[in-house]
Amino acid sequence: MPFRIEWDESSLQKLAPRDGRDLPYAGYPRLKRFHDGKVVAVYEAQGNMEMIQSADDGKTWDAPNVVFHGHISEDSLGNSVKINIANPEIIELQNGDWVAACNYRPSKDGVAPFAIAISRSEDQGNTWSEAQVVFNAGLRFTDGCWEPALLQLPNGILQVYFANEGPYTTSDEQEISVLASADNGKTWESEPRTVSFRANRRDGMPVPILTDNEILMAIEDNKVGQFKPYIVRSSINDNWNTPVTGDSPLREYALQDSLPDEVYAGAPYLTRLPSGEVLLSYQTTRGRGDDWEKSTMEVAIGDKNGRNFGNASQPFSLPLDGEAKWNAISMWNDSTVVATSATDIDGSVGAWMILGRIVFDQE
Repeated sequence: MPFRIEWDESSLQKLAPRDGRDLPYAGYPRLKRFHDGKVVAVYEAQGNMEMIQSADDGKTWDAPNVVFHGHISEDSLGNSVKINIANPEIIELQNGDWVAACNYRPSKDGVAPFAIAISRSEDQGNTWSEAQVVFNAGLRFTDGCWEPALLQLPNGILQVYFANEGPYTTSDEQEISVLASADNGKTWESEPRTVSFRANRRDGMPVPILTDNEILMAIEDNKVGQFKPYIVRSSINDNWNTPVTGDSPLREYALQDSLPDEVYAGAPYLTRLPSGEVLLSYQTTRGRGDDWEKSTMEVAIGDKNGRNFGNASQPFSLPLDGEAKWNAISMWNDSTVVATSATDIDGSVGAWMILGRIVFDQE
């Protein structure tokens, strides 16, 4: 590899809970730097989705703002259920609007559907539109939908990708689906399209990025044994015109060196360097035993085509009984990557970040 990542432990910072706040759970953090230089982080916060912002490179942060609230839903028979908010994501659009997405997760089956919801902000996150449900899956955990991810195509079309069990009510199968909006998220298609599906398996946790002429999407694929990261791809012009099946040449095992079948490596994420190389993160039990709950984060370096991922490093230094899960990576600046994780690095699980410097071999 022409470069490596040096993780800077002095940059470790807890995003949530902060300032002595009593928050039983904070996790699934995603962090983005927007065009005005502002850093924006979103995370799960005990049934809500919260957002914090920093205008000074993370030295100080605004007070948390709840974008999606957990709430009570009632069916036509008067049965009620608490809807928890999970899997937050956020994107800045070409017109400067912000769009956030989340997963509605009922706390019990049979009353309200698992769903994907969207909210929009036209004032840099100060105010948000009422939550808009764009997709409903089934009423049971086994027929749910999960893990929305957002992408805007060069032509302005906004897409939300998600893992979808809804079509497979008589099996454990799961596909990746996509919905599109032609008006910056105000209105959405009524029916999703299938992006990828492996028969009798569970494509999950999609994260798309753009290269010069392709859409790359990282997924977790349990083809054999435990989940592994795969890359599925489509030209931007084709835009998933045909679903990527299990035996498609457009589906590729991501890692240069294969992991044993029994080693778990799921929950992938992607980002792209200004020079074009693609980075892949995932959570893994490699070298840590059999309990996937004790996974840690790894970041592997790929080429400009999103292939040959190797030279993996671990951003968070953890004991074998620690965890760093539900991770994400993005660019902090042109020469630094930021990793975010739900980790118990200080004894209890919270949302954390750490910076990693891109070091080229000649440096």
